[in-house]
Amino acid sequence: MNEIIDAPTEASRELLVAIADYLARARPAHVMWEASRLLLARQFAVARFGDDAALVDEAEQQILGWAPEVRPGTTRDEYAAQLRLAARGVTA
Repeated sequence: MNEIIDAPTEASRELLVAIADYLARARPAHVMWEASRLLLARQFAVARFGDDAALVDEAEQQILGWAPEVRPGTTRDEYAAQLRLAARGVTA
């Protein structure tokens, strides 16, 4: 069952949705990998906060805290939907 818990910060929500948008338009039918989850969290945090290492690290940790681990066989589009739920504070 889904439940709403403490919501992500505004910055985390924006980054989770931005990653979801990217996944939904870039090879959405391809398989999503856990390594991609880790890489995208870092890339999007750097894109948002630039040279501020402390903010980048914090944003990356918040993204990874809300972005669920990737289940084998999940497509990038399916994972994008999971990220959109996470951005609203919904966990499964």
